[in-house]
Amino acid sequence: MSFLKFLIGLLVIIAVAFSFIAKKLGSLRDPLQIWDALNNVGLLPIRLRAWIFSTVVGFANPYSKSINFRITELRKGKACGVMKETKKISNPFRCVHAAALITFGETVGGLAVFTLLGKKDRAILTNINAEYIKVSRGLLTASSVITPIKDRDIKELVNEVLIKNAAFETVAKLTLTWRVDLKDE
Repeated sequence: MSFLKFLIGLLVIIAVAFSFIAKKLGSLRDPLQIWDALNNVGLLPIRLRAWIFSTVVGFANPYSKSINFRITELRKGKACGVMKETKKISNPFRCVHAAALITFGETVGGLAVFTLLGKKDRAILTNINAEYIKVSRGLLTASSVITPIKDRDIKELVNEVLIKNAAFETVAKLTLTWRVDLKDE
């Protein structure tokens, strides 16, 4: 019985510590810093790193917690992620709900944009254009690639997110427009 109490106490301490750390990391402005830090911890399995990073993203962007996604790749100007169809994000027609697709695409596209921003730079999403091409079922992959910012005087940035199914067929294409405020560092 005392071992069970010890185990429950240990789990509570770990949960509180993780919650505190995730909230602190979620407030950071550079997602690449978190991604690289997690990937430098050799003891963590890759899937656990992706889960931790996605949880941290969920603290920074609470609405993204409403879908079950994992970021699989993140580097300057590029983000990729996966999302599995579940009952929670399905519509009555047994496919992924459009709002879940938009949330998934916005999260992946936003990460691609934020990897290009400096510590003082800001970006806010001002427009989403979504084209639904095919019924979305099963495991979905989203990717967004954006070229580095060369002109520091720009006020608007546009990136595209492609969402594909397990057969690599494009199911949705999102165009995200961001208003950016780039500061000299």
